[in-house]
Amino acid sequence: MRREGYLTAEKRARKTEIQDSLTERYVEQKETIQERNNCRAKMFEFEIKELLRENDEIEHWAAL
Repeated sequence: MRREGYLTAEKRARKTEIQDSLTERYVEQKETIQERNNCRAKMFEFEIKELLRENDEIEHWAAL
């Protein structure tokens, strides 16, 4: 259940930034995979995981 109403304006803004960054990273990762640049694709995979972790952390605190 999403409870973004319980987030501060700063946290809501950060979640929006994270979503935007995730979209960019997924597109970049797809392009690098198509180019067969596995090393760079792994870099994007790591960045995606970090952004997802941060997003989950924000949602966790919103649920408390």
